[in-house]
Amino acid sequence: MGILTSFTIKKLEKQLAYERNVLKDLSYRELCRRVRTYWQQYMIVSEVMETICIDIAIEAYLLGAHYSRFTYYGESVETVKSRCIDEYEQLIHELYEHMKLCRDGMYDTCARYVDVWWREGIEKGLRRQRLRLK
Repeated sequence: MGILTSFTIKKLEKQLAYERNVLKDLSYRELCRRVRTYWQQYMIVSEVMETICIDIAIEAYLLGAHYSRFTYYGESVETVKSRCIDEYEQLIHELYEHMKLCRDGMYDTCARYVDVWWREGIEKGLRRQRLRLK
């Protein structure tokens, strides 16, 4: 008989390969530099906070890249954002929980930070779609 394969495993492998390819466009040095320049006006960035901010930036970037296929097919960015609003807000809340320990009233700043990286992921993902990169 044939070999049974699980579609969930194949889907996960495909998603991981896509994420690896998307992250090739993102330089770690550039990411660190942008994190420091963004947050230095609000607080002194420790190594732990920098790591958390980098992690959230990567997740928001990947989320935007993943949902960029909808903009490729003609949906507006705001409509696409409404598709992934749960994951998007979860990233904002996660970052805010860490930032709240440093300073209160940082929710809007955290939301702007996640939005910047999400929109960059949308742009890079859309570029990959147009160039037909995998």
